[in-house]
Amino acid sequence: MSLKHAILGFLSFKPFSGYELKKAFDSSVQHFWPANQSQIYRTLAELEGGGFVEKEVVEREERLDMKIYNITETGRTELHQWLATPLPKRDEREPFLIQVYFSGQLSDKEILYIFRNKLKETEERLAVYESVHQMIQNTPQRITDPRIVFFSVLTLEAGYVNNQSIATWLRSAIERIETKNYKIDIG
Repeated sequence: MSLKHAILGFLSFKPFSGYELKKAFDSSVQHFWPANQSQIYRTLAELEGGGFVEKEVVEREERLDMKIYNITETGRTELHQWLATPLPKRDEREPFLIQVYFSGQLSDKEILYIFRNKLKETEERLAVYESVHQMIQNTPQRITDPRIVFFSVLTLEAGYVNNQSIATWLRSAIERIETKNYKIDIG
């Protein structure tokens, strides 16, 4: 996925300024697709150059002019085509699993340190998912189409389920390392 398609997705809902787009990212998809302000503005310029968005400048007396971006038909076509096309197979490299694979060379103390660190990181990510879910529950929905809301919240569910599974696996591995139970349990 590219930032380009994420921005087009947001603009398909309604026009946004760059600042408003950053807020939209932070309040919805930042748990799996973070973007900083400079990336957003740079990508908006590229999208405008490609005819995917149009910029409207709103003059303001006391402050800098505001630039509002609208998706064009070309942008909607690009977004639709990207949404309807299966993504290419992604690189499945996972550095942590390389560490695990060769960890037989470490002491239990060393590997437990690595596993506990990974568990802490995973639990922190779970806490973010839970806080995003809580925020969604406590914030009036600006999008009223329940189908659109459903699909947007599915992303949160996927992150939560995946990380919950990883946390369960890490706890099990830590327990087995601590008790020297080297039995493998696959299904």
